[in-house]
This record gives sequence, structure tokens and C-alpha cells, in this order.
Amino acid sequence: MDLQAWLTALDPLALHAATFLLLFLEGGGIPGIPGVLPMLAQVPMIEAGHTTLAEAIFWGTLGNWLGSVAGYSVGRWGKRLIPAQWLSRLESEQAREAIARWGPLAIVASRTIGSLRTPVTFGAGALEYPFAAYIGLSLIGALIHIGVWQVILWRFGIEILPYIERAGGSIAAGLAAAAALYFLWRWWRGRAAA
Repeated sequence: MDLQAWLTALDPLALHAATFLLLFLEGGGIPGIPGVLPMLAQVPMIEAGHTTLAEAIFWGTLGNWLGSVAGYSVGRWGKRLIPAQWLSRLESEQAREAIARWGPLAIVASRTIGSLRTPVTFGAGALEYPFAAYIGLSLIGALIHIGVWQVILWRFGIEILPYIERAGGSIAAGLAAAAALYFLWRWWRGRAAA
């Protein structure tokens, strides 16, 4: 039996539960969780008519979103468990300014950008970012993340992943270069003003 036949033979409820669970763990900020796997598994189920694209997006978004709320809660109410050295950096004036300025964008982007997910999820909680705002922003981010990925995977299949990986590397390099130029410009401007 090939993988596609095995996937289409699965109980849709079991696949939705697995999708929810894996994306809950990913959304909670646990590194290394392969959130794309359940979304890939949903594709043959959608094509076979055992589920719908809307259901796949719903269960993935719900898992990712509730996971982010759980991660925020751990950061907020469990910060006594965070090592003192990390907590001092997290509660620094620089971190507070960054969350005040970039918080909404970081929270939305952290649902998609894995390297941001853990620090932003726990950091927003530890810095006591407003809970209602966090809930709303993380829902928007989860819906964008899961919706876009699920549609791309459903429409183009697994064959698109190497292209996205290459494009992602180029985008990351471009963003890193833009950030470096920005900080260099700020440093130069500060020296010129002094």
C-alpha cells in the first residue's frame, strides 16, 4: 500500500486530531515540531473527498492558535521557571522597547517564522504583553500561516517544498541584509549627531 492510499484510508477525525495536536505543540513554541507534516497528510484526504480544505485549515489554525495561547501562558505565569540570566535579558529595557514597538508584527509573524515562534511566544507572556491583544494577533498569524501553507500544499503538493525552501533562504538573506543596513545606518546617524 502506498502512502497516499494509506492516508486516504485514515479516519478523518483521527487526522484532524493529529493535525490539531502537532500544530498545538508547534504553536506553543516547542522547537523541532514538523507542523507541515499534518498539513501534507490533509492533502490526499481533501482530494479524496474525506475532508475539506476549510476543515483542514480550521483544525490546523485552532491547534496553532491555542498552542500559542498556551505558550504565552507558560511565559506569563511560569516565568519563575525561566533561568534568571534569560529572564534578566527578557525583562531588559531593550526587550520592553522592542515588544512595545514591534510586538504586533512579531506576534503575527512568529506563527510562520519558526525562529521567532519560541522567543516571541514565551517572551510576550513573560513581558506581560496585553493578553487580549496577544490572543487576537496570534489568531490572525495562525490563520495566515495555516491558511497559506494548506492552500499551497493542496494546490501544488509536496513538489513545491524545495522551491519554497530556496526562496525562503533568499528571503531570509535579504531580510538579514536589510536589517544589517538599517542598524548600520542608525549607528552612522548616531555618530554623525554626536
